[in-house]
Amino acid sequence: MANKKKSKNKKTFLSPGVKLVLIIILIPISFMLYYSSYIVWQHLEKIPVISFLTDQKTLTEMEQLQANFDLKIPEEYIPIYISAGEKYNVPWTLLAAHHRVETRFSTMRTLISPVGAEGHMQVRP
Repeated sequence: MANKKKSKNKKTFLSPGVKLVLIIILIPISFMLYYSSYIVWQHLEKIPVISFLTDQKTLTEMEQLQANFDLKIPEEYIPIYISAGEKYNVPWTLLAAHHRVETRFSTMRTLISPVGAEGHMQVRP
């Protein structure tokens, strides 16, 4: 009796070959669906009712800038970026981006890199 139970083969719902074919077919379909929904959304945003609901004009200028980043720009640094940008004729947002990339707005443990750059903006001495 035990031999009969062991000898029965369990049938899988889908064979490995069918699974592979489904994966090969479904990956491009998922990309096409994502891209199509993105295109449709771009056109839907132009409809007045939807643009009113998703409008960012109610946000302040700073909130609009911060909305696109995963890490908020510390407000205490913004006057420094602006004055340095005016002094050296560089967009202050570029200085903020540099500070964010190099030291995540000075939140890293050490402000000295392995190659010798140091400080908030990681400048070599």
